[in-house]
Amino acid sequence: MWEGRLARDRLRVFMQDQVTERKGMVAAGDKRTDAFTTMVKSNQDESSKYQLDDNPSFFKIGNVFIMLFAGHETTANSLALTLGYMSIHEEIQNEVVEQNTEYDDYLKLDKVLAIFYEATRMIPAVHVLIRAAAEDTVLTVQNPIGEDGTKTVPISKDTSVTIDMVGVQHNPRYFEDPEEYKPSRCIGPRACLGRRFATVEATCFLAMLLRDWQVLPVLRDGEIKEAWRARVLNDVHVSITMKAGDFPIKLARRRPLPGPF
Repeated sequence: MWEGRLARDRLRVFMQDQVTERKGMVAAGDKRTDAFTTMVKSNQDESSKYQLDDNPSFFKIGNVFIMLFAGHETTANSLALTLGYMSIHEEIQNEVVEQNTEYDDYLKLDKVLAIFYEATRMIPAVHVLIRAAAEDTVLTVQNPIGEDGTKTVPISKDTSVTIDMVGVQHNPRYFEDPEEYKPSRCIGPRACLGRRFATVEATCFLAMLLRDWQVLPVLRDGEIKEAWRARVLNDVHVSITMKAGDFPIKLARRRPLPGPF
């Protein structure tokens, strides 16, 4: 119990230090416009519509936690899953490494981004989406697959609505062959609240890793890739986010290291 409190207190001190440091930078005239700085500035601006007047320190700390930890945790899980899928789809790996991986080419790395998006479709880190109705409304939903027509669902104001993201993203009505890993379906415009934060991190990591290393599964004796996938990637569990369990992969260098070694 005390270990949990100690970790919580240390985390709070760390995040408060980040807020204090950024406030000092703002006071010194720092002109950056990232989300963290904007949050600190808006909290100091009494005329701002984003003023957090109940307990600004508490709310800022919560937002810092979301930005620094929740974003990294979900991205890390999705990166791990992407590598798992890459290990059993060598042909997709080969397509990815054909793209240039220089910094200036980031916006052109659509195939790298697609392998990441498709992994998050298969096993979304955020497995449910919860919203509250701002007013009385009526939803029109399609009947189950195999039944024609629609039905209406009345939703009262303040009702919590939970969307099953796993069900949506594995629904054949929206995704052809939903159980198949097909990154090509993810090329094109997509939107997510933390998209830019996650995709820049994920794309750069995957592009540089796959440029130099081939990802391979660690198979048991006599095991084929489909059996490995069923044993490893289909074994998911839910904690704060949805993730697969620990699974082994191996990396094989694509080209020799530069230099005399």
